[in-house]
Amino acid sequence: MIAKRHQDKLDRTDRSSSSTDATGKPTQHRMFQLFSYTLLTVLTVDLLATSGDITITWTSPIIPKLYSNDSDENPFGRSITEDEESWIGSLINIGAMLGPFPYGFIAEKYGRKFGLLSTAIPFIISFVTLAFANSIYLYYFARLLAGIAIGGGYTLLPMYVAEVAEDSNRGTLSVTLNIFWTFGNLIPYVIGPYTPILAFNIVLAAIPAAFFVLFLLMGPESPYYLISVNKMEQAQESLMKLRSNNKKAVENEMSYIKSELQENKDNTSIIDFFKSRIYMKGLVISFVLILTQQLSGINAILFYTEEIFQDAGANGLSPEVSSIIIGLVVFLSSFGTPFLVDRLGRKLLLLVSLLGVSLAHVTFGVYFYFKASPNYDATPISFLPIVSLITFIIMYNIGLGPIPWTVSSELFPTSVKPYAAALVAWACWTTSFLVTKFFNNLNESVGEGETFWLFSGFCFAGWIFTLFYVPETKGKSFQDIQDILKQK
Repeated sequence: MIAKRHQDKLDRTDRSSSSTDATGKPTQHRMFQLFSYTLLTVLTVDLLATSGDITITWTSPIIPKLYSNDSDENPFGRSITEDEESWIGSLINIGAMLGPFPYGFIAEKYGRKFGLLSTAIPFIISFVTLAFANSIYLYYFARLLAGIAIGGGYTLLPMYVAEVAEDSNRGTLSVTLNIFWTFGNLIPYVIGPYTPILAFNIVLAAIPAAFFVLFLLMGPESPYYLISVNKMEQAQESLMKLRSNNKKAVENEMSYIKSELQENKDNTSIIDFFKSRIYMKGLVISFVLILTQQLSGINAILFYTEEIFQDAGANGLSPEVSSIIIGLVVFLSSFGTPFLVDRLGRKLLLLVSLLGVSLAHVTFGVYFYFKASPNYDATPISFLPIVSLITFIIMYNIGLGPIPWTVSSELFPTSVKPYAAALVAWACWTTSFLVTKFFNNLNESVGEGETFWLFSGFCFAGWIFTLFYVPETKGKSFQDIQDILKQK
């Protein structure tokens, strides 16, 4: 077995470096060849990521319209109540807490492709319902349905991308999800305030519909899944597309995947998953990274956006324009990570990101602490929150935003990945719900400045954990990563 795994590593090295420069790195021509069909596939599934985050910021332009008494603008013909607003916002999180487990089962039983396609359908139904609904209960139904789809998407997308990518470009392709997530955040800010509710939601429905058609026609099934269910011919066809018809590379990769699945074949049930010390290590690492992400205060930052602009002297900006500016900063700052993650590594980017986010929270806390104090005038440091805001967004997007999802998709073998992905997505959305629900209570209990310092403490604790316990997975195969976890 040891000799065979050694040969598998040699085969993977031969496959990954069949066209290299003097340093052993893939040449530019080879890299583009590798990326062609695989990149097109990943960009197609990224449309589903866009749909998911659209639903999160969807409320920003819609809620003000639902408070209007103008029947041409508000389909209810009356202003909604604060309680109804709360339900419209929170049902997304509740649905996202429910979605990971059924979609994890679907991915395991029927395949990653079927799971992703079935995730698009609730998005389409949700947006179409919101376009024509004139009842608050239909809005509740649509938002809950969209939340379930988000939970499914966050479960399946990182898993699928990790399984169709190669070891050398898996990080780069995985973090493209973050670009499309942030683009999804931006869309409602840009078109929502200026578009009627019906037209707005029909436009949004077109995005998951486009994904469904494109992915149905051209999207390959995960070769890992196909080999795990003994569909060897289909797995070879899938890999031939993904690896640009490089027959030798495909043969080597199929041999390696079979070896990896064989090595983990005895630990495939949910009971075996929880009994395994190695899998539990991976799960703890994934949980800590995801919890740190959600406890970093990202929701608090978005909550304070308008006030931050006003404090910085941008009182002439409308809330709509302020939201667009922040959405653009978030979107544009997400482009750097794909070029860095497979060069500098996941761990280094996470450490830099966590330290930067932690320091941004310290300066946020200083400003809000002095602002709340009757003995100090915070006007001389009114520039501080907007500097902190930009620092936070850039630092968050280079690591803490995308990399926990990338790492969690790499820490588990194919046989148990659906269980792990479902649990990690559930932990993410449960924490998101709790942070959103109790953020105002925390502010009232300890103060605004102290709340930001608490977020800073969470991030610094995550920095320490990452430094000592998170393995570097750059360029490593799934089996190599399992071997690292066994040693730690």
